[in-house]
Amino acid sequence: MSKKLFLAPVLLLLLLLTSCEETTEVSKYDNWQSRNEAFTDSLYNVYTTQADHGGLDSIHLLMAPSRYIFYKKLPAVTELTEYVSDPTQRPLDQSSSVDVYYKGTNILGERFDGFYGDAPTVFDAPSTFTLVYGSIINGWWEVLQRMTLGERWEVYIPWAYGYGSSGTTGILGYSTLIFDMQLYRINNLSFTRAEGEEGEEGETSENRTTEMIQE
Repeated sequence: MSKKLFLAPVLLLLLLLTSCEETTEVSKYDNWQSRNEAFTDSLYNVYTTQADHGGLDSIHLLMAPSRYIFYKKLPAVTELTEYVSDPTQRPLDQSSSVDVYYKGTNILGERFDGFYGDAPTVFDAPSTFTLVYGSIINGWWEVLQRMTLGERWEVYIPWAYGYGSSGTTGILGYSTLIFDMQLYRINNLSFTRAEGEEGEEGETSENRTTEMIQE
């Protein structure tokens, strides 16, 4: 048998294996819209059929009261809680500036932004957002107005309140967005410093930021 005849089936096998790998990679996102909608539907089923709602809670949207976003409260990373506040205190209004630690993933668990690992650490830096409608995705605009200072939530944002049908860099259209987010600071909010730290009750996070810059 010639070497050419022997190599032909080997090359064919390699081509078939390569083709299978490429098909698997592409099919990972097949039927993406329906799979993401099925994911959010499954959250609704858990919330409505289990006695404890499966550990889920929900908020009705300010802009669409008949719609909702599900979330789950997570243990806050105490090292990232610089200030303590009235537990009912939320961002002052829809133009408040807030600092947030967060990580974003899709329904496959693939990270597209934010911190790495299972939780934020002191080595991560919070990101600052202003709650002006249209400056952040609608889901974040809705959620951040309901969180209290120091809380950490896992939030499930349907595609319609994320990046919609078109998506954005690194995020496919019709993607349900899953965010692990901890509200670290509400700027211009009066607060009480955490126990053991110096400072007077009633100083603002803006004043403290100015002091840190000057230091």
